[in-house]
Amino acid sequence: MASEVKTGDQRGFSLSQLPLTERHVGFLSILPVILLYLVISIIPVGYAVYTSLHEVSLAAQTWPFVGLDNYVEVFQIDRFWDSLIRGVVFMVGSTILQLIVGLWMAMTLNRINRAQRLITAVVFTSYLIPTIVVTLLATFMLSPSFGVIQDIGANWLGLWSANDAPLGQRSLAMPLLILIGTWKFSVFITIFTLAQLRSIPSRFYEAARVCGANKWEMFRDVTLPRIQGVILVAVLLRSIFMFNKFDLIWTLTQGGPGSATTTLPVLAYIEGFQNFNLGLANALAVVMFVFLAIGGIAYFKAFNPSSEVET
Repeated sequence: MASEVKTGDQRGFSLSQLPLTERHVGFLSILPVILLYLVISIIPVGYAVYTSLHEVSLAAQTWPFVGLDNYVEVFQIDRFWDSLIRGVVFMVGSTILQLIVGLWMAMTLNRINRAQRLITAVVFTSYLIPTIVVTLLATFMLSPSFGVIQDIGANWLGLWSANDAPLGQRSLAMPLLILIGTWKFSVFITIFTLAQLRSIPSRFYEAARVCGANKWEMFRDVTLPRIQGVILVAVLLRSIFMFNKFDLIWTLTQGGPGSATTTLPVLAYIEGFQNFNLGLANALAVVMFVFLAIGGIAYFKAFNPSSEVET
């Protein structure tokens, strides 16, 4: 049955009523998007599922079909559950800190009157810096020989020994990764929130002041209800991105020290490109996808971030 499209006067019409040429033009206009999505998403996912059902050897011309053996092995190895827990810790810690910092920056930028565009552009620059540049700077600043953060943490605060590399300590590696990721990606929350903040009419705050509301009450009753939807969407996206984050962790610690920062993406890379067990690596990737899909569905059921808040 053809779907119905609502016009401005609330009268519906069927897509089949459109002239043939208009329907062709409409289909051709979305065809590049369909092809692009097919190439970069559907085909790779399908190939990963296919590979996960085989014993893949780069030296062999044929790949024996093993069914669900790779998936059984995934859930039997101890590294899987440990990596899953570390990935959740990294995701939750990073997302919470990014939400706090990003929301604070958005509120601050929204209150600035002078040179607002310039300051906003400077803040947004951190999100444009490539991750590899951020990790190189972090490695330099944490260097035991001449790092400024190393000097502050070791000599001023006494958090670790002056001769120890903080990223080489199991107790410090994950918190430092979370802090470095927060510096890099908090602006993502800021971009989402700031756009919504600037759409709130100023008369709402003026009316709240007339009613005697203080700053906290204005934030609770005026600001928060109108940015709640966009915050929920941003938190969902950041959670997915941080759970899948590989480049930041690998370039800083390569999953170490030991396996202290080995998350599921790092484990999949190790299995695929160091142990050359590509079938198991793709099974890990499929399991990650399933976990994220279940988590995303549960998130939408619990919070419904796609709903819009009327202003």
